[in-house]
Amino acid sequence: SISITLTKMSTPNPYHLKISSSRGTPFEKSVWLTICQIPPGSFTTYGLLASHLKSSPRAIGNALRRNPFAPGVPCHRVTASSGALGGFKGKIARRDGANTSQLKEKVTLLRKEGVRFDETGRVLGTPFSGFI
Repeated sequence: SISITLTKMSTPNPYHLKISSSRGTPFEKSVWLTICQIPPGSFTTYGLLASHLKSSPRAIGNALRRNPFAPGVPCHRVTASSGALGGFKGKIARRDGANTSQLKEKVTLLRKEGVRFDETGRVLGTPFSGFI
């Protein structure tokens, strides 16, 4: 439950109260609260989030697409399991191409936080999976 997630978090994100009182569905709120655990400079995948929340990657992506608190609630830190960008602000790299302004913004946010990319634009490193 959302209150359990809030209680377990060691350093609450300033958005927790906003998320809890938002008009998002209970599932969306659980996704938004969970991604607040991803440290700056790290990333996770839709699949890892789905596994943690006992859901599907597509449902995770839909909840992230409706995140009204970005980038403070860091949906930009979620990528495809392959290391590809996935989506951002309603644009999806495999459908819309990686050169949309939204996906360029996602790369910029990740790079500013220290996430590295290979020459094909895929994230490098091990995805964060330490969700509580």
